[in-house]
Amino acid sequence: MMWRLREMPRYSTTDSSVGPRHYNQLRLALRRLPNPIRITLSGLPHIDMIIDNDSWVCVDTSLNDLPVLAWTDFNHRARQGLHEPMACKLHYFHYRAGNLVLNALDSSAALLAKQMAQLPHPPPNQHSHTRPQNRRHGLHVVN
Repeated sequence: MMWRLREMPRYSTTDSSVGPRHYNQLRLALRRLPNPIRITLSGLPHIDMIIDNDSWVCVDTSLNDLPVLAWTDFNHRARQGLHEPMACKLHYFHYRAGNLVLNALDSSAALLAKQMAQLPHPPPNQHSHTRPQNRRHGLHVVN
């Protein structure tokens, strides 16, 4: 999607950040669900969000997927922990795109949480019923 964003004229671009709750939820979804992820935002029937590793883009489906809003250039190196916001660039492609920012993040995080909850859970560890073993000098010592 990044190649298409570079070709589109922008209304404005600003330095921004994504809160840890939204960022962590979307990154987790990228690890667990097939990429790119495309979801229709709640309450916005013509706005889809396309999420991939490089960008999160809200597109207008009634206008041949014309970008409306995009988060790009995530600064992973500046983030010290999971509890901190993620610095990024926020691109506006429409003069009213600012009205979508919070709704897009809230809606996408909620929809992706539901999709991930429906995934099959991995089988439990088969050895969870046994006691852990300490290793000393290459020997197995059971306490």
